[in-house]
Amino acid sequence: MRVALLGTGLIGGSIGLALNRLPDIDEVVAYDLDPSSRKAAVDRGAAARAEATPAQAVREADLVFVATPVGSIADVVEQAGPGFKEGVVITDVGSTKSRVVLEVESRLVDGATFVGGHPMAGTEDEGIQAAQATLFEGCWWILTPTERVEAATYQRLHALLTRLGAQVMALDPVRHDDLLAVISHLPHLTAAAMMNLAAERGKEHEGLLSLAAGGFRDITRVAASNPDIWLDICAENAEAIADVLDEFAGKLQELGGFVRSKSRSRLKERLLTARAARRNLPGRKAGGELIELIIPVPDRPGVLAEVTTSVGGIGVNIEDLQITHAEEGGRGTLRLLVLGIDEAHRVQDALSAKGYDVRVTSL
Repeated sequence: MRVALLGTGLIGGSIGLALNRLPDIDEVVAYDLDPSSRKAAVDRGAAARAEATPAQAVREADLVFVATPVGSIADVVEQAGPGFKEGVVITDVGSTKSRVVLEVESRLVDGATFVGGHPMAGTEDEGIQAAQATLFEGCWWILTPTERVEAATYQRLHALLTRLGAQVMALDPVRHDDLLAVISHLPHLTAAAMMNLAAERGKEHEGLLSLAAGGFRDITRVAASNPDIWLDICAENAEAIADVLDEFAGKLQELGGFVRSKSRSRLKERLLTARAARRNLPGRKAGGELIELIIPVPDRPGVLAEVTTSVGGIGVNIEDLQITHAEEGGRGTLRLLVLGIDEAHRVQDALSAKGYDVRVTSL
């Protein structure tokens, strides 16, 4: 497999370093708008060589990762278009998906397939020098397949990302943006607001910031991220982010009312609810039995996207998947592997509600 990286910052560089650890990757070719970043990607071993344009970089690629700021993803894919070969698969790493998926698919050349992607990994550090081959180990990597994505294409990409150490989840692009507004975009803007408030108070009280303890530093760590990236994210997901900010502001005002009125019982109720929710946050299961779900499916566009995004919507990781087509045509069988019998039954219930006949078997 030959891979092209369009964008060689922290995420793109880390993808290149991780890919180059796999024995069946023949070559990784890089492109970046910044010539020094292109050179650094080669020097660091994230790519074998670099090219001066997107079209040159993708010329022999079977798979293309677009790791540019989210606002430029569609433009970069369009620039690369003349170099795409038949059957190429393109994915991205953008933190918003709805508009990106629509725009890229509308500009895509014939014979190419786009699968939206979002690795939920990173640090406050920037650039190729901060890249790490192990960045994606244990992290969620969200894919947003549409009905234009064939099952075999999704299966190959899913398998590769799993080999990079990621847990792969599929979500509908709109659902992705709604969820990320809560769990990613809101925390960053909250951290920015807290940091700005502390900085302003620090002007009045010299030494205030030097007193910042672990809790404050942990909460505000993401405020050190590149602001240009977040300008793009806020522009792309403006409505969902604005709605969740309004809802969050209401929660804060409610707490403020309890504090002002010294309502200990109501304040304690909210704190206990928050503590219980925090303790119940789902995490990566360390082990468990692999369970296979066998699902007869019609051989039509969109089935794979519907099944995988339904599973992703309930927060279950698909460890592996395979699809076989019946010889007589018109039907196929989708096999999913999940970890744990409870998770398998949750998947069975979710897919049964959509009309699928799901059989659960232990391996």
